[in-house]
Order: sequence, then C-alpha cells, then structure tokens
Amino acid sequence: MRMLRPLALIGVPVLVLGAALMFWLQGGRYAATENAFVKADIAQIASEVAGRIIEVRVRDHAAVTEGDVLVRLDPEPYRLALAKAEAEIDSARATVEALKVSLRETRADAKETENRLTYLEVQAKRQRELSGRGVSSAQRVEQADSEEQQARDRLSMLQQRIARVEAALGGNSDQPTDRYAAVREKIAMRDRAALDLTYTEIKAPRAGVVVNFKLQPGEQVKAQMPLFALVAGRRPWVEANFKETDLTHVTIGQKATVVLEMHPDITWDAEVESISPATGAEFAILPPQNASGNWVKVVQRLPVKLRLIERSGEPPLRAGMTAYVSIDTGRKRNLSSLFGSGPAAAARP
Repeated sequence: MRMLRPLALIGVPVLVLGAALMFWLQGGRYAATENAFVKADIAQIASEVAGRIIEVRVRDHAAVTEGDVLVRLDPEPYRLALAKAEAEIDSARATVEALKVSLRETRADAKETENRLTYLEVQAKRQRELSGRGVSSAQRVEQADSEEQQARDRLSMLQQRIARVEAALGGNSDQPTDRYAAVREKIAMRDRAALDLTYTEIKAPRAGVVVNFKLQPGEQVKAQMPLFALVAGRRPWVEANFKETDLTHVTIGQKATVVLEMHPDITWDAEVESISPATGAEFAILPPQNASGNWVKVVQRLPVKLRLIERSGEPPLRAGMTAYVSIDTGRKRNLSSLFGSGPAAAARP
C-alpha cells in the first residue's frame, strides 16, 4: 500500500495531464459556435401606388405562389388618369398635324412671295433705268420700289414663321407624328398611367409564405411603404458568426454539423458555402473608429454561410431559429504547435 501511494500521486496527475493533452490535440480540428441562426430570403412587400384597399385575398402565414394577387386597391382613380392620358395623346397628335399643315401652307406662300419678289425686283430696276433716260416718272419708280419692299418684308415674315414652326416640330417635319417629342412625352405619360393601373393589384413577386400581414379593406396605403413581408420558399440556410481566431483553417466546401435549439435531438449535415469578406462590425451603423483614442483589442466575428443538406422527415426550418454549428476543418493540433514551432497538421479522414 505504501508503494502504491507514491505511484498514485504521480500516476493520477500524469493521466489527467495526458487526457487533457489528447483533448487539446483533438479539439483543434473543429471550429464551433452557438452564435448561429437559420436565415431565409425575406422580401418586404410595398405598394407602388397609393390608394384605398378594396379587397384582401390572403391571410397571415398563408402560402402563396408567384403572381398571386394578394391585395387590390381602388382602380378607379387610375382608370381616370389613363383616360386623361389617352386624350392628351390625341390632343398632342392634333397639334403636331396642325403644325405640319401650317408649315406646308407657309412654305408654299413663301415660295410664291419669293417668285413675286424676283419679278418686282426686275420691274423696279427697269423703272429706275427708264427714269434715268427720262422715259418713266418718279412716281412709277417710287411705286415699284414700294411694291418690292413690301414683298421683301412679307418674305422675311414668312421665313420667320417657318423657322418658328420648324422649331416647334423639333427641326424635322417629315418624321411620323408619333416620333415627335410632344407626342412621345404624352405616350410615356399614358404608359405610366397604364402601369400605375396594374399596380393597383399587389401580387406576390415569388412563391413563399406571407408574414406580418394585418391589412384590412378600407385602409389607405402609401406608395413605397412596406405593408407586409414574404418569406421565400427557397430552402433556408444557416449563418454562423465565428470568432476570427476560430476561422484560421476554415475554407469553403468543408463539412459541418448543425443542431437547432428547437430540435436538439436532430443533427443536420451542412457544408460551408461562403465566408464573409468583412466582419459584422464593418456593417454597423456606427463602425468602430480605432485611429484615435485608447484602443482595446476585441476579437471580431465573421459571418459564415452554411448550406443545410436536406434530410428525410426533417421538421420545418424557420428563419431566426438559433443553432449550434461545428465545422470539421480537417486539421488537428500537434505538439510542435503547442510550443509555437509549427503549424497544425492536416488530419487524416
């Protein structure tokens, strides 16, 4: 017994130390965290136009498919706006056609006036020559000059009118009526009015489940204001926030296991899909400023996205569930890394 006592005093600490060493060597292979959550694509649904709700076709937590009409707004104000836009197109077309007719008539009048001016210039020159030889009177010369000047003034006035009409037509009087800017503007307004009319039906942009739905008929909604949310039907994933010191050997494609707090007796297989290029602090509203003042080192966390492998008979996965994640890095510690003289070695599968 006396001989066993020294052996126990020495052997027990050695065994404990050996067990601790083995645990440490094996522990470096896995990166684990409880800071993990189930994520899903969630779209905030808003109305593109303002209006009064006249019909609600969905309820909270209802499953919908892409294109389903969820809510209908009163379309009458938008029908009237569309009719007004159509009338404005007709008015713009009529204005353009009237300008084209006016331009043709003014050009014809200007051509006739130009021909008359040429004739009057010849007559005035002839009267001046005859007056120089004493054959024509000064009164005839004055009358000829006056008629020439009147024709010249009229031609100038017609040319200015042509310039104004051409400017109103955008400098091109030969293109189709609907190509003119005034008409295209009204057509665009008509198209916008037609689009707004379609927006009176709020549809599901994709398949999923409606959440946070509290709308009732008679309520007024504003444009671009979120009304409810739609959780997409695409399979959820897990986002785990690992300490930067735990991600040394974590790479895309590594295998992982996931356990949800809601289902602690079920283990999901998973795979590392992506690692965030920035820490969560970089996306904070007020990111930390470490360039001034006293700096305290704080280990940062990086989001890691994991794809859950589907398993038969699995319970529903709901966004926001908390989870425990363990990633198999395929590496383990060795004695040299304990003393800082070497890297961790790759573990054999």
